Amino acid sequence: MRLLNNKAQMGMVAAAVGLFITLIIAILIYYNVANSIDTTTIDASLTGTPAANATDAINTQAATFFSVAPIIGIVIVAVVVISYVQRIG
Repeated sequence: MRLLNNKAQMGMVAAAVGLFITLIIAILIYYNVANSIDTTTIDASLTGTPAANATDAINTQAATFFSVAPIIGIVIVAVVVISYVQRIG
């Protein structure tokens, strides 16, 4: 006797869609905020390490995260597809 939980599969699909939507929103918000920072004014009022260096480092880290994060969504989609194929077979 096979017990199927269709709600669980729907939950995985919803998780993947939610993850992709959240990722897209995060990218849009981050780059709109990061581009609006005026590092020239900040550098003029601070001594020591320039703010431009800090924002460049943050942008590099964010670019790395935003390029790796979609892999999580792809894995979730792969799990959904594999579970669906297993259910058919």
